[in-house]
Amino acid sequence: KLPDPVPKGQWSSGICDCMSECRLCLISCIPLVNALSLGQTYTVAEKKTGISEDPCCGAVMPVVGMCFFAPIYCIQVCALRSKFHEAPWNVEGNACEDACCTLCCSWCVIQQCARHMQAHPQHIKGDPYLFAPPVNTMAASKKDEDFVTRQV
Repeated sequence: KLPDPVPKGQWSSGICDCMSECRLCLISCIPLVNALSLGQTYTVAEKKTGISEDPCCGAVMPVVGMCFFAPIYCIQVCALRSKFHEAPWNVEGNACEDACCTLCCSWCVIQQCARHMQAHPQHIKGDPYLFAPPVNTMAASKKDEDFVTRQV
């Protein structure tokens, strides 16, 4: 079954839908992993392939922000979410909503952004998930279908 299309201007999942991918939610609780996930998601949202293409914004800034100065980290997470109000994402929202979501649960915001990019692969170059990418059941079932077709 194909996933339901995401209405234009809406998030593909809610801010509290992080438990839809339990392993991603659990691994995001590790602070260093979370900081690197922020960097990966941010650089992919910037139309790059990931941290390796922009190590300063992708790895150094999130890790320094998380480890030494929490307000920098919060600003980075808020900046990530605000990117989705611009083209090609065009998700409705504003800076106040972004700040409130970030202050409530910055980890959930990072995962929401990564899930949204995963739902719209035509807009990205790299994988939004640095650690434990979600299992793509559609791809797995397609491979199984191709295998069965070749066997017949």
